[in-house]
Amino acid sequence: MLQSLRIENFILIEALDLQFHEGICVLTGETGAGKSIIIDAVSAILGGKAGPDTIRAGASRARLEATFKLDPVAAPIATWLEAEGIEPALAGELHISRDITPKGSRCRIEGVPIPQSALRELAESLVDILGQHEHTLLTHAREHLTLLDRFGGPDLEALRAEVGATHHKLQATAREITELTAAAVERERQRDFWQYQLAEIEEADLRSETEEEELKAERAILANAEDLRHDLVGIHQALTAGEEAPSLVDGLGDVIGRLRSAASVDPDLRGTVDSLEDALSALQEASRDVRRRFERLEADPERLREVEQRLDTLRDLLRKYGPTLSELWSYRDRIQQDLELADTAGERIARLHRDRDVLEASLEKLAKALSEARVAAAARMEAGMTKELADLGMKEARFSVAFRALASVGPEGAETVEYLLAPNPGEPLRALAKTASGGELARLMLALKTVLVRGAATPTLIFDEVDTGISGRAAQVVAQKIASLGHRYQILLITHMPAIAAIADCHWHLEKRTEEGRTRLHVSPLDAEGRVAELAHLASGDASSGAATDHARELLSKAHAFKGQEVVR
Repeated sequence: MLQSLRIENFILIEALDLQFHEGICVLTGETGAGKSIIIDAVSAILGGKAGPDTIRAGASRARLEATFKLDPVAAPIATWLEAEGIEPALAGELHISRDITPKGSRCRIEGVPIPQSALRELAESLVDILGQHEHTLLTHAREHLTLLDRFGGPDLEALRAEVGATHHKLQATAREITELTAAAVERERQRDFWQYQLAEIEEADLRSETEEEELKAERAILANAEDLRHDLVGIHQALTAGEEAPSLVDGLGDVIGRLRSAASVDPDLRGTVDSLEDALSALQEASRDVRRRFERLEADPERLREVEQRLDTLRDLLRKYGPTLSELWSYRDRIQQDLELADTAGERIARLHRDRDVLEASLEKLAKALSEARVAAAARMEAGMTKELADLGMKEARFSVAFRALASVGPEGAETVEYLLAPNPGEPLRALAKTASGGELARLMLALKTVLVRGAATPTLIFDEVDTGISGRAAQVVAQKIASLGHRYQILLITHMPAIAAIADCHWHLEKRTEEGRTRLHVSPLDAEGRVAELAHLASGDASSGAATDHARELLSKAHAFKGQEVVR
């Protein structure tokens, strides 16, 4: 149930706080007074459209806040909140806010940011809005199936969802069969070529991804072996051979001997001695490394030819299959996988065909069950609509749900439906769009809404001028129907009909006022006498008329009579 609504800088509203009650809350006022702004605000805070144009002129943002009282047994809402990780701050209440700025809007539930689409999903369990133009949905046959399934209840809607999911799986399987079949044909066409390529790559016996670099380094050494050996011998002699000239090792050893003597006198030199001794060890190790290297180094023309041939082989492969050995290996793995897929394609396609057969059988079975459930729901809808239309002054009208079988089962089942109407005796049933007048469409939608909401779990219903085209006795019946709904639901109602306004449990009057050059929307609660004056004004346009006042009191008396409440005097 909607408990409170705060509106700031939204369209014509600068600041407004409304406290709602159980039962029926009615909003009345002159045409164009801005009554629908309240409904627009409720819609917006529940994820409806609200662009920058809804920000009141001169303001930087609009803000909407609403608090809902939760039914302890409202399992869908509790489940949804738990899935989103949201916990109400106060038990039994839910706070929602939305800020609208020129750059966009931000929605929050209990202070937690939430996507607008998710908020709309939650709204389906909180409020159901029937707008003043929603009856035009009846002229769109594509909406009729959804309305019928909704009327059928949760089990029927669940069955429809299962049909949709199974159809989706079937379509995906069929696409996979088509794609795999086409790919299998292509792989068979390429099989011999891939086998030739794989044999060529395997014959090369690749060793590692760095083999080319390693061979190039070895080739450089082999090609320059003589010069390199000559240089290394000279280096070794400079380091250690001291027959003709002092070597680096001998010279450094002499320096260290002298420093030791000096250090015996000046202890501060001991650190220098240690450093030079480390350097001497390094020179001696370097000398040994150089010696080992030049002793092993010798020209090897045969090995050089082998290296060159191997590099030629690698260059030929890289030219065909990849600029690097890493990419060559990847290509090899890819054609191996393609050959394996070619070998197993038939088995995989056969398995998918079996899966498709199972899904087709399941879809047919589900679609048949869905069709039977829809036929049963259609019979109940026709009976309910006939009764409701009779109450609304269309006693001779015939309403029918026509089924049309589809060539094949689709995501919504095996059929479409269209609502037909014969508003007068002797007339054939025809599509609503072709036979119903504007007033008849309004009554049809109200009748359908009444039929639909009888089993609805949504705690709050909003009717925005759904009485368009209704007058006289029909208006009184509509009032009684809404009043009966008010025992089970909280209802927010915008109306111009005094007979309907008379059923209110709380009544607000809305009007536009120009103050300091700005238009503002004012909402005023009406007491008992205020309601009499408002109903008199709605009935005749003159609240001071004695006849209009008497009529207003009579309407209130009738309303209280069938609501079982005390008559207002």
